[in-house]
Amino acid sequence: MELEPKFEKSGDGMETVTLTRAEFDWLIEQAEDAADLAAAYEGLKSLKDDGAIPAEVARAVRHGKHPIAAARAYRKMTQADLADLIGVTQAAIARLEALAPGTGRTETIDSITEALALPRWLFEPRVNESPREKLSRKVHSASANSVTGRTMRPASGKAARKRGAAAAKSKRA
Repeated sequence: MELEPKFEKSGDGMETVTLTRAEFDWLIEQAEDAADLAAAYEGLKSLKDDGAIPAEVARAVRHGKHPIAAARAYRKMTQADLADLIGVTQAAIARLEALAPGTGRTETIDSITEALALPRWLFEPRVNESPREKLSRKVHSASANSVTGRTMRPASGKAARKRGAAAAKSKRA
């Protein structure tokens, strides 16, 4: 559309522009298209900067699957395949998948990120995790053996009582 604006000066020297309704509507449409295009470019930049994940993985994670398990399934890998690729045991992968996302040694999570070729943010703690998940992650990270990286869990009440009784018996002897 070709615009044909009419410029006028009022008595106080203010300049105004008059457009037809069709010209005004066309300008508004162009402004909205420009805003949509800017948002699309911003979205593309975000995908490039932050990384994108396949919809299948996102859907699985949204439905409660652990991000590592979802990414493995997408890449058609078993726990053993991933473990071999990053140099840990299958049991270590199973432990990570049983814990809250983001739990584990940074080096291990970085290796998983690289092996599965997905962005690091996928394997980090969820922003909207429940207080129980946060506590679980906090307890796990505080109770991990810094040498082996294995989780040290407190003994169950029954096992603790047995050990306590055995220790008391050995002190008496």
